[in-house]
Amino acid sequence: MNKLLNLLRTGLGLLLLVAVLTGSALQAQNLSGSELSPVKLDQVNPLIDIVLPRLYPIIIMDVSPSLGDATLINRINMVVSLGMMDAAAPYHETAVGMYTRIPRQPENEVTERNINIAMLHAAYQTLLGLLPQRAPVWRDMLRDYGLNPDDESGDESTPVGIGNLAGRGAVAGRLRDGMNQLGNYQDNTGYMPVNSAYVLRDPSRWQPSVRLQGVGVYTVQHFVTPQLANTEPVGAFDPREFRVAPPTASDPEDWDAYKAQADAVLEVSANLSDEQKLKAELFNNKILSLGLSFRHLAQENNWSPADTARGYFLKTAAAMDGSIVTWQEKARYDAVRPFSAIRHIYGDEPVTAWGGPGAGTLEIPASQWRSYLPEADHPEYPSGSTCGCYAQAQAVRRFTGSDDLNWTIAFPAGSSRVEPGITPAQDLALSFATWTDFARNCGQARVWAGVHFQAAVEASAALCGDFGDLAYEYLRELMDGTAPLRPPAQALDEDPWFTAARAQNMEPVVVPPSTTPPPESCRAVSDSIYIMAVNSGIECQPLDTSGLGLLAGYLDAVRLSGELTMGAQICFRSGGSLIFFDESSIPPTITQLATYDVSGMVCGWINQPGTVLLMASTLDKASGFDAAGNEITSLSECQVTAREHLSFRDAPGGQRYDIIQSGTKLDAIARTAGSFKVDFQGNLGWVSADYVRTEGACG
Repeated sequence: MNKLLNLLRTGLGLLLLVAVLTGSALQAQNLSGSELSPVKLDQVNPLIDIVLPRLYPIIIMDVSPSLGDATLINRINMVVSLGMMDAAAPYHETAVGMYTRIPRQPENEVTERNINIAMLHAAYQTLLGLLPQRAPVWRDMLRDYGLNPDDESGDESTPVGIGNLAGRGAVAGRLRDGMNQLGNYQDNTGYMPVNSAYVLRDPSRWQPSVRLQGVGVYTVQHFVTPQLANTEPVGAFDPREFRVAPPTASDPEDWDAYKAQADAVLEVSANLSDEQKLKAELFNNKILSLGLSFRHLAQENNWSPADTARGYFLKTAAAMDGSIVTWQEKARYDAVRPFSAIRHIYGDEPVTAWGGPGAGTLEIPASQWRSYLPEADHPEYPSGSTCGCYAQAQAVRRFTGSDDLNWTIAFPAGSSRVEPGITPAQDLALSFATWTDFARNCGQARVWAGVHFQAAVEASAALCGDFGDLAYEYLRELMDGTAPLRPPAQALDEDPWFTAARAQNMEPVVVPPSTTPPPESCRAVSDSIYIMAVNSGIECQPLDTSGLGLLAGYLDAVRLSGELTMGAQICFRSGGSLIFFDESSIPPTITQLATYDVSGMVCGWINQPGTVLLMASTLDKASGFDAAGNEITSLSECQVTAREHLSFRDAPGGQRYDIIQSGTKLDAIARTAGSFKVDFQGNLGWVSADYVRTEGACG
């Protein structure tokens, strides 16, 4: 039977390897049970043998054809393995789930078959939640192994019910974690590049690249998932406490350093070996590098199915947590990529470099230089790929107690995706004896690929092992049963660095000239409000107080709707500060507008629909209102008791500081309609009013 299992695993591994090396999407929906040669459910490793062979081809087709979009790949893999890990917890002596607490099963129920059934149903539920458009694939995944995808049982005493509950819990637990899954992972931070794809206005900042898609079709890059910087991590840490030093060499004010780091990339480009090219391709492919290296280790160590799911969750959680911090710093520095810097320095002057697929080293105009691999869809510093490798390496080291990897991957002659039929010139095997060797090569591969400067690699290498440690410490708490039940993840508040930077470096508002007279509705709002519209198609109404909570301290207000992409100027005759209230966001948001003077009036500029309010003073957290405009009421004799585990936050619905255990009694000093401000272990913060019992004068 062991021989059969090895054949099964080897066959699936080769099938997957062909897919990721050639770029073939496979036809996952046609992977029938006969093709997968199913064996008994107590003799398979569900994650490696069943789930990942179904999932990886779908990721290629639906998520990341290049398999280089680590943020999306990591999150999907993390949630799937989380559901499977939580499904195995009730069968362990001490383990608990992250988002579910299912009773521990009696000893006679603790069988490999039951654990595997529970994990497969958990995987099914997570995949339905993450990639529902591929439901037929996930249904076949269960049916091909004799399981019923229509069994929606929630019975905590059966493996099917346990798996269903754990999988649904994993999806619900991460649904609003900050990645904007409900919005199809679109940016919700408002990021805008300083440079266009065609004009480099600031040579220190990221420039979107233009890509050829097919024949004659071009696309412009967009910062992929910048909202990852606001995602709740798995490990117990505050991403805002992790920072990297500025990329000083990317500032052309220090021209010598700016030129030197670009010249270093050109030198590498001119001297690329076949081994460097293949390593660049290997580590750019997150499934081939991060996924198959782990698969190799799990099989070499003969891990149980449950331990395989736990290890996979650990390594993907570590990589994702590291990505949260690197994306935070990428957004903060918005640093230039090598291709933009090289073109800025040399223009059309000749440089010696790799000349393109199959061309070897040539002397070419710098304006035509290209990196060996396409530039990633985000700013350069620090390196996200490097961070993922260092985080995974440290997480797995902690999990196994060893640095050993001993992984070799073979590339037949001509198997390169960039230079097919040419590179490598002969069969080439890449070997990584240790995780240390793996991570170091992963980082340097980004320089060989031409997509990073050396400083970006070094910054991530110095930082990102910590996230492997933090993820492992959290996994250990789950395994020994001391981890509290996690409430559903929530997006973090915006990085305070951005708030402070805007306050300190408020740029003058440049108001374009009006291209159309104000609409009649805007002229008729009030004698004390003057509105200039750049584009037509807007409407103005007096303030609608619905949805504004108790934000009643305004002096004057107007609501603008319609098409405002080109903007509008709103001026009030009376003095004060201006607040913009966006009812379209969930929850509604309030932001302070930059103001300026026009003929003695206080004016502001907006480019999206919403309500502008004139306030007597600046609105902040101490002003008596929360972020949704609800009034904060002081309390003097009120106590609240946690009915279950509570998030302790810096503001109502804000960033989580800590977890308050069920049954804890706290003094409350203030409240809003939905939250209490409490004293917890000498620190002030907020808890939800929905999960506490009150005593005394609590309003």
